[in-house]
This record gives sequence, C-alpha cells and structure tokens, in this order.
Amino acid sequence: MSRIPLVLITGFLGAGKTTFLRALMTALQARKTGFSVVVNDFENAEVDATRLRSSDATVTAINGSCVCCSSLHEFMAVLGDIEVPRGGVLLVEVNGASDVMSLIAAITARHECRRFTSPLQVTVADAQRWQKRSPQDELEREQVQTATHSVITHVEEVNEERLAQVRAAVKELSPRAVECSAESLADYLRLVAATTRLGRQDVPKKAALLQPAMHRHHHEGERAFTSMRVDLPFVVRRADLEQTLRELPEEVVRVKGLCRLAEIPTVPLSFQHVRPQAETWFLPLLGTQGIVPTGVIIGVGLPAGEISAQFQRLPAADLLPDYQP
Repeated sequence: MSRIPLVLITGFLGAGKTTFLRALMTALQARKTGFSVVVNDFENAEVDATRLRSSDATVTAINGSCVCCSSLHEFMAVLGDIEVPRGGVLLVEVNGASDVMSLIAAITARHECRRFTSPLQVTVADAQRWQKRSPQDELEREQVQTATHSVITHVEEVNEERLAQVRAAVKELSPRAVECSAESLADYLRLVAATTRLGRQDVPKKAALLQPAMHRHHHEGERAFTSMRVDLPFVVRRADLEQTLRELPEEVVRVKGLCRLAEIPTVPLSFQHVRPQAETWFLPLLGTQGIVPTGVIIGVGLPAGEISAQFQRLPAADLLPDYQP
C-alpha cells in the first residue's frame, strides 16, 4: 500500500501561491502524474478553485478561514475523504495568513492523515515585498521556517542585490530548504509518488514517561519535515522548562504543549517556544483541568534521540501537600 505524497503550498498573501500551483499542475500533467487539489482562502477560494478546475483536476475549496485554526475540522474531513488518483499526489494551497507550524503539527498527529506522507512544504516568497509587511513580518518569516522547498517570485521586479538579500534571508530561516521551480518539484514528486511505500505498522507499546513518538515515512531525507511528541512531568518549575527549551538543538523551530507549573499548579497552561527568537510564553487553559502534560516539537531533521534525552533530564517538581488535581 502506498502513502500519498502531501504538498503544502504556503506563503504570505499575494506572494504568488496560486500562480505557482497552476504551473506545478501543468508540470505534473506533462509527466503523467495525477493529482488532486485543495484550496483554502478567506472568501474567494471557490474563485481560485474554479480557475484551477479548468485542468480537469479534482479541486476542493475550503472557504472562510485558515485551515490551521477555525477551518481545521473541515480540512481534516476533506483529507479523510478526498480521492487522489492512484500513484498521484495531493496539493494543498493554504491561506496566506495561516500558522503553518500549527497546521503541520495537526497533520502529523491526526488519524485522517495516516494515508499521506509527512507533508512537504513549499513556501513562496515575494522578492519585491519580502519583509515589507509590518506588522506581519514575523508571520512571513514563520511561514518559511518549516519549508522543505522554497520558490522566489516577482524576481523581475527587483534588482540583483535585492534578490540576493531575499534568497539569503530565506536560506537563513530554513537552511535545508531546496529552492525549486515547478518543473523540478514535479520531477521530485513523480519520483516520490512512484517509490514511497507504507511499511509494516508495529503495534504500539505502552508509552513510557517522556517517550517520544516520531513521525517518519520512507521518503523522508535530511530536508524532510518531522515532528515528535514528548511527555512532561506532571508538574515542572518554569525556570527548568524554559532552560530545557532554550537548550534544544538548532533544528527545532517551534515547540507547543501543555503543562502545569509548580508556581501555579492548579491552573493548566499551554506554552509555546519559537525560534530563532527563543521566546517562550504561557497561557492559562480556562475551563479545563484534565490535561496530559506534553510537548510537540516541530522542525526539519530533528535529532530525536538528543531531544528525548534532554526532556528525560527535565526534573519533576514537588507538589504542595494540600494540592488537589
């Protein structure tokens, strides 16, 4: 049984995602590689979908919001049901305001996505407008950090110095990302679709404390996106958790999770840690008590053993004598 290659086409609003998608569809058709398409946008996803359907491909439109958040349930339902040609690929153009890291974490964790490979992420960067979108510059940078492939658009509108600056910035944010064209990506996808196979699924053993669950598939290489999950002690000190997060390997670009801090153990918290700023923040989970302290680590080429060992060294904090979970 084959896993279906899943490709996320990401990038800021107006960067040229749909134009690249159309070129990729044409290139895949020329190579006789089948595909289906999902398009997500605020209000005009159906407009783009109608244009894309002119190629006789299956195109599904998801309107209204980002598939990384309020439209996530609908997106997962689509992934669970959509038909993809045998030996083909699924192409997904996501909303230009999407939190791609959150979306990839959801894809790697949800059962609806088991028939797909870990996602390849193609980020489209507009050379003319790159980092001129204040106050959205941070979002534009984050959309690049998990990329496995990159595409620079609007190159004819900038000089060579500006193009070199943008290319260097994209490379710094995602060092392993491969700059590609529609044709070179189509060649790669044709190969992946032809060679990826679903390996034997071992019956999972009972999870031990701090045991990571790494999501890997046969086509993954040094540039492939990976994520992993780790369990945390029931209660930790904030300083200990923040130190562990700061010391994670450079391959980590984001960590999201749930925890209880010794300083306020009665309040379940969500936490996030982002790179390269190495910032960590905590938010209370109002109206809930039953959480399993855990973390999801997202990056490219994650060294799972090293990360697992770091969290195994994270000390548990003592509960107060009168604490009632």
